[in-house]
Amino acid sequence: MKKFTLSVILGFIVNNVVATLVALFVLNPLLNPMFKGTLRTAEDGLKMPSLLSGYFMLTVLMVVGYKYFALDARWIKKGIGWGLLIGGATFLASHLIIAGWAAIPPKPMFISGILDILTTVATGITIAYIYRNE
Repeated sequence: MKKFTLSVILGFIVNNVVATLVALFVLNPLLNPMFKGTLRTAEDGLKMPSLLSGYFMLTVLMVVGYKYFALDARWIKKGIGWGLLIGGATFLASHLIIAGWAAIPPKPMFISGILDILTTVATGITIAYIYRNE
């Protein structure tokens, strides 16, 4: 239970820190002009409770599922693989689905989905590190 709790807490922190850094230094400068006013403005702000609860749920599911991810590899490769799998399924797929039904251009959504995978890879590595001796 101790490793589970530590994984959720540290994974959530890593998930949010990496997501924030990717958004601030890559996504916003690179992709905002491509969205042509289809996203919230800075004045609108973010819906933080929803955003944080989504990242928390993602982290909990990653921690729960990690033990069942049957990749026979060193912890670092297993963490990267788990992060890529979950990030691809979560971010890349959802960004393309959203672009399909919303009035948001698919190209920046695709790029955003790929870059957002960095958060799940970092979270996967964090979880794998904590469970490295199991």
